[in-house]
Order: sequence, then structure tokens, then C-alpha cells
Amino acid sequence: MRKKLLGIDLGTGGCKTTFIDLDGNICASSFKEYPSEHHRPGWSEQDPSLWINALLDTVKDCKSQMSDGFSGVICLAVTASTHNAVLLDKHGEVIRRCIMWNDQRSGSQCESLKQQYDETIFRIGMQRPTPTWTLPQLMWVRENEPENYAKIDRIMFTKDYVRSWLTGDFCTDVVDAQGSLLYDAREMKWSPELCGMIGLPLHTLPEIRLSKEIVGHVQAEAARLTGLPEGLPVIAGCSDTAAEDFSAGATKVGQIIVKLATAGNVNVVADMPNPHSKTFTYPYSIEGLWYTVTATNSCASAYRWLRDSLYCGDKAACEKNGEEVYRLMDEEASSVPLGARGLIFHPFLLGERCPYFNPKARGDFFGLSMVHSRPHFARALLEGVAFSLYDCLQVLADFNRNLEDIAIIGGGAKSPLWSQIICDVFGLEVKFPRNAESSYGGALLAGVGAGVFQSEYEAAEKCIKMNKTYVPNMENHEKYLKYYKIYKEIADASFPIWENLAQIANE
Repeated sequence: MRKKLLGIDLGTGGCKTTFIDLDGNICASSFKEYPSEHHRPGWSEQDPSLWINALLDTVKDCKSQMSDGFSGVICLAVTASTHNAVLLDKHGEVIRRCIMWNDQRSGSQCESLKQQYDETIFRIGMQRPTPTWTLPQLMWVRENEPENYAKIDRIMFTKDYVRSWLTGDFCTDVVDAQGSLLYDAREMKWSPELCGMIGLPLHTLPEIRLSKEIVGHVQAEAARLTGLPEGLPVIAGCSDTAAEDFSAGATKVGQIIVKLATAGNVNVVADMPNPHSKTFTYPYSIEGLWYTVTATNSCASAYRWLRDSLYCGDKAACEKNGEEVYRLMDEEASSVPLGARGLIFHPFLLGERCPYFNPKARGDFFGLSMVHSRPHFARALLEGVAFSLYDCLQVLADFNRNLEDIAIIGGGAKSPLWSQIICDVFGLEVKFPRNAESSYGGALLAGVGAGVFQSEYEAAEKCIKMNKTYVPNMENHEKYLKYYKIYKEIADASFPIWENLAQIANE
């Protein structure tokens, strides 16, 4: 009987469940995609029942992959994208679909918060109000759906809602608490001042625990539905980004993680908070450390959008043959030259965060001509996201001069083409870890919580390995810098256009 650790990650695009042994080897893994709903431009919502269904399907699939089933499972962690508030009434029922972190509807609420409380919010919450955060999302609900706001009895975040379904607890961890913009991370408590800005009672918010702490055990009904052992310990967990950074071995100050997931991140590990107007500041899942985040809203989600828009027929054909349509997309993108013959993409499909922080920003393909075909669109999209992430890197360079220790993670990092494009755009070496995924990092963290590993550092040293190092082609880097300059000029010139377009579209 193998001893195992279990990580379940509820990403924006789907659920990934992973069982690992105590040496970090993967015993079983399963993924199930689920959709977001976009009922208006800039809106992004999900039905929380999809998360539970995906958990059930992936856990059962994993069991079928292991000859010894769930024997030897020691501890479980649930991770997920942060900022997503599930609103529950006094009966524990979900009040409305969950407004996701990439939803942009609360732009006017952010402007109001900036005008009235900007310095207070930054002093306590360490961030400027943007639509990413739970505070302005809840303010939107209060102003536009007062009947729903009045029903709120409890607020949970994605991972906490799913974990509570397993255990019945009512808590969150320090990372997700920070993601709400309702939390005072220096005092490690919910902020009466921030909650008071929207009239939110403190009792609606969960208890705050460390990410690695055991906070509950799998209950009988959840055990019956999943097949997991009743009484299995469950830790608090953390955000998908914190878990994924940990899975890439980011345990030292100054290490940088580039994440190609639904969103794209460029993060750096720090030993203290470094609040900055163009970054996000979080406590890390490793106690005592922090991490600074720069982010672009649409990364792998943009590639998924292109898949569904231009490759829908190929997707069905590939799936029928047991193949992956993204491989076809990469093959087409690699068949055209660097720069896609002058086609430039801005990945602002859901507004943009760093460095523009503009919910009205919109994506575009610029430079389109009769020479362009579908492969050019695929290549331009990969390069456009790389330019957006390079934008993020420039912000980090303002206060972190060490740009030598970089790892690339996320579903998009499985593409050698995309990873090499990132490497060439950055002009820096980039390492690709063997198992850098949130569910894997969550499983490792569960091992720390259960005492299998004495610390996060021991877990990383024992289990995390690198698969490959990408080396930049500096000739390509110089070419990309010329395209990046035009990319920036287009974005800077588009600010008034985005404003006018948003006004007309909303009439």
C-alpha cells in the first residue's frame, strides 16, 4: 500500500485532481473542464455546483487509475483561483452565480472607492481597488442587487466552498483572505474599516487560518459520494497561484514564477510585503514569506477563445482521434515566422490588469492584411500574451533586480513553442519544472500540514525537479523588442478609444 497525498484544484477553466506519493511521483491525475458564463461584455460568472460535479468526476477517475484505490491517502488540500466570493443565505444555499476574479463589471465601484477611500484601502489592504477584488464586486451586488445583498449570511471563496462541502468547516486561509481586499494582513484579521465601506457584517466572513493547517475531516456524506475515506484530514489550502508557485520550487526570496494559466502572472517571492500601485501583494502559503504578483487577465483563456472561435471543427476531430487540438494550433503557429508577418495581438479580452488596470481595455489583432491566415492568428496570440507578460516583468524590475532565477508553469507552459516565445521575448533563461501545477503544490502542502514533511523547504527539496531549461535566442529577442515597442504604442494610443467604445456599447 502506497502512502499518498491528494490535491484538488478548482481553476477558472476546470478542476485538476492529483494524487502523489511521498517522493513526489504522480500516482493519478484527472482534469475536467467547466465553463464561465459571459452574459454581458466584461462579465464572468460560474455556477458553484459545477465545481462539486467536477471534483466528483475527477476524484472517481483518479481512483480508477490506481490499483490500490484510495488506500494510504494521508491528507487532502483544496486550492482554487482567488477573489471569487460565493454568497450563501441563512439556509446555506447559494444566492447567485459566483462573480469571478476576471469579471470587470465593478469598474464604476472601483472609481467610487478610489475617490472616497483610496489611501485607506491601500494602507490596510495593500492594493488599489480594481474589479479583480471581492470588495468592489460586493459593492456592485449591493448597488445593483440589493435583495441578494440583504440575504448574505456567509461568504466563502471558491476553495473554501468546496472544502466546506467535504468537511463542513467555515474558514479560509491568509492568501484568500488577502484576495478579498477586506483583510488587514499586517494584523491578520478582517478589517472593520474595509468591511464598513460596504456595510458588510464581520460575522459573514470565515475564520482565518494558515494555509497548511488541518481545519477539518471528510464527512460521511462526502465520503459516500466521492469514495474518499471518512475522516481524511483536510488542510485550509490556498490560492491556485500560491500552490503553483510552491510546486515550482519557489521557496527563496527573489525567485520569479511566470504562470501561463487562465490568467498570466509574473510573480516574485519576498521576505516582506512590498505594496506597489501596479502589483498585488499577498502572504505566501509558506509561512513568513510573501509574494508580489503582476498579472494579465487573459492568457491561456485567450488561446482557449481562439480554439473555440477558429478551431471548433478541428477540436471535435482531434478529440475523436484522442488528440489535443492545442497541439495542432501550436504546429500551425510554428509554421509562420516570428512576428506573424506584422500581426500584433493585445490579449485584453476581459479588460486588463498590469500595467494598465483598465476594465474597459479591449483585445485586438492589429496589422491584419490579405497575407494573413489562421496560423498567423495563432502565432500572434501567443506572442501578444508574451508581450503582456513582458509588461509585467518590467514592473517587477523596478524593485527586484534579480531576474536570473525564473521558472515557467501553468497549462500553457506545456507548449514548448509558447515557452520558447516567452524565453525569447524576455531574453532570459527560463526553467520548466516537472510537475508545476496547483493540485501538485496543494498535495505537497497537505504533506506539510500532515507532518509527512517537516517543512515546505523539505517537501520542495525532496519532490520538486526541473524538466528543462529554455535558453533565449538573442537575435529573436532583439526582433521581438521592435514588435513590443509597437505593441506598447498601440495600447497607449487606445485608451481614449476604449473609453469611447465602452460608452457606445453600454448605451
